[in-house]
Amino acid sequence: MSGTLADPLLPVALQELKLLENGKEWQIDQTLSELESLTPVRGKLRAMHRGNVLELEGVASTIVTLCCDRCLQHFNHPLSFRTREVLWLGEQARHDGIAPETVLEGNLEVLELDADALCESLDPSSDFDPEHWVFEQLNLQLPVVNRCGEGCPGPNLSAAGSLQEPVIDPRWAALKNLES
Repeated sequence: MSGTLADPLLPVALQELKLLENGKEWQIDQTLSELESLTPVRGKLRAMHRGNVLELEGVASTIVTLCCDRCLQHFNHPLSFRTREVLWLGEQARHDGIAPETVLEGNLEVLELDADALCESLDPSSDFDPEHWVFEQLNLQLPVVNRCGEGCPGPNLSAAGSLQEPVIDPRWAALKNLES
């Protein structure tokens, strides 16, 4: 992306996108208001209006700080996505008799769609918010369980600030003696 200026990820009216023959493309190099990250989100996004669907294709990456669920230490975690998504424009598009594998004519290519597989929709008179879409795609990449890595020390179960040796369960005392 060297030599290319980033575009602000401002909402754009779907009716405006409809008028753009080649759709709209954004070069991304900014922080997102909904995502705390160490580095700006970098990538690109392309939106094509194709009649009753909006075709989105994007790639982006950043680094976020997470808290390990096991040892409670903070660690840096890379987030990235590369995806292509098709959104219905309007609620009627799902219920107006469009059969699976309907062919929709686009400017340069034909999309074969399974109407039952598409579940996301937008109001055709509304705006498309590229920043929120990028946030959603990155948010979907967050791990369910945060682990700092293979070398995670695990929980520190000794009393905080205690100078005493940790209390050992008497059932394990014999093993402790073997250690010396």
